[in-house]
Amino acid sequence: MKRFKGLLLPCLYLLLTVTSQPLQAQLAGEDESLAVEKVTTDKTLYTVTIADPFIELHTGPSAGYPKFHVIDRGTEVYVLSKKTSWFKIRTLDGQFVGWASRDQMRETLLPSGEKFKVVDLDLEDFTNRKWLLGVTGGEFESAPVFTVFTGYSFTENLAAELHFGQSVGRFSSSTFYKGNLIMQPLPDMKYSPYMTLGMGKIEVSPSATLIVPQNDVNNFAQFGLGVQRYLSRSFVLRFEANEYIIYSNSSTNENNEEVSEWKFGFAVFF
Repeated sequence: MKRFKGLLLPCLYLLLTVTSQPLQAQLAGEDESLAVEKVTTDKTLYTVTIADPFIELHTGPSAGYPKFHVIDRGTEVYVLSKKTSWFKIRTLDGQFVGWASRDQMRETLLPSGEKFKVVDLDLEDFTNRKWLLGVTGGEFESAPVFTVFTGYSFTENLAAELHFGQSVGRFSSSTFYKGNLIMQPLPDMKYSPYMTLGMGKIEVSPSATLIVPQNDVNNFAQFGLGVQRYLSRSFVLRFEANEYIIYSNSSTNENNEEVSEWKFGFAVFF
């Protein structure tokens, strides 16, 4: 426990120090966001002609955003920017600005008559990702553990994640859920290290072969180190090692428990 506290406090300080500047810059630039957006939309990367019967415009770079306009075949549009598998486009008269999917943009034509080249996702898209969804497997205190998780990136350096995991051992099984802050100091590297700080709850269910099986629910704090490797398109390989302090809620046992975990897995970003 002393070793965990010795690592936790300095790492928490490092996390707050490194991530405070990007967050402050983001807040300071909030008032200028409209001006930045105007500059972005005024910059034309390509002019293309719609070759499909139509393409649908969404209000944001995801199928989950509402559709608000349909552009017919033969219409020329400006391509302004790209975000993962979505392109921001604008009609020539400037009346409509929205996002079209990669699949619909594959058949558009350049002024030369050639097809518009749709570049696959790359490392830059990984750096600028917003959402992450993945699954991992490994070992939790000598017992197999499996976890599913999702995350959202506030900046290139700071993200939040939610994890749900289950570990099944010989004498007991554990189910836990936790929230993590992820600090990624080098987000544009193919092998990107990161640090995690989190807290949550764990429920331990003893084996039914015990004389008096009784579930035990405890709070815990967690610190971890890991590395993510961008593979290709929207896939990421991930390895992580964590240390847990599980706080005792028993009136007869006030000793907290330290548990180690390692796991690896895959994730997709969008």
